[in-house]
Amino acid sequence: MRTAARVLALLLMLGVAAQADALRQAQGKQQASRATVLQRAQQELTSGRRVEAKRLLTDAADRFRSVQALLLLSRVQSEDGDAAGALESLRKARRLAPNSEEVLSAFAQMSLAAGAPVPAVVTLDALKRMSPSVMQYHYLLGVALMRVGDRLNAVGALQAAEQLEPNRALTLLALGIAHNSLQQYAEAKSVLSRAVELDRGNADTLAALAEAEQGLGELEAASKHVQQVLAGAPQHATANLVAGLVAMDRSQYAEARAALERAVQTDPLLFKAHYQLSLACGRLGDEVAASRYLEQYRQTLRGVQKMIDELRMATGPMGTDSVRR
Repeated sequence: MRTAARVLALLLMLGVAAQADALRQAQGKQQASRATVLQRAQQELTSGRRVEAKRLLTDAADRFRSVQALLLLSRVQSEDGDAAGALESLRKARRLAPNSEEVLSAFAQMSLAAGAPVPAVVTLDALKRMSPSVMQYHYLLGVALMRVGDRLNAVGALQAAEQLEPNRALTLLALGIAHNSLQQYAEAKSVLSRAVELDRGNADTLAALAEAEQGLGELEAASKHVQQVLAGAPQHATANLVAGLVAMDRSQYAEARAALERAVQTDPLLFKAHYQLSLACGRLGDEVAASRYLEQYRQTLRGVQKMIDELRMATGPMGTDSVRR
């Protein structure tokens, strides 16, 4: 009986070992097959056969539950202008690898690019906790918070990015824009002056600096910088906004209206320009246009407030501020 028991135990151990060996072989074959499909997809991309590449990547994602296939597929879809498809591929990748920093980073950046700042904020907030020393996560979080309308928290995120990697022109520009939106013009001018020193040819930085200068009542300096921008980019939204604000300060209402109309044509969501347009039209006696622009201003604010509410539902109160003119 003991001998029989030993034989049975030995047979059981051999069976388990055989099963484990078979599983390893199957896994090895699957990994080899997955690698082969991904390699073929890369070759198709190199040859310009993007449709076939996407088919192979979709197949690899379905057959092998391949996160790498989904990441590459989302990149190709994004390059092809399919933002919705790229986001869906990244959602699938998140379900397979919910704690992957690479997947979360790609999802956050794609959400921003696709005009979905709320999921970007939620994801970037998680990433900055996972890797607090990575400047890019703080910077992108600040940008996403600005898109949502949470400007106070945007300033904090951008200041953290600036501390991690000082004197980065893009960070200083974003921080200056955030300060401008809070009417903190002295702080905005300080950081934007540094940004100009780092990147003198950047039209966005010069326009943002001009907005800070106008807010401080430095109309000559603001006008000078605006003209520099408009000489190379006549439709620049912020530069035209500031040109309109300077004209309003000088009681030049017709010039203000023309500049502000160019601003909203370039950026229909520039609610500050809509509000100032309502004032300019009112001063010119065009009450119909004044009412129309005031309603557009209110409608834009309602859209911003809706995103803030969505963010609060997703994350809880984050200190979001109320939207100002």
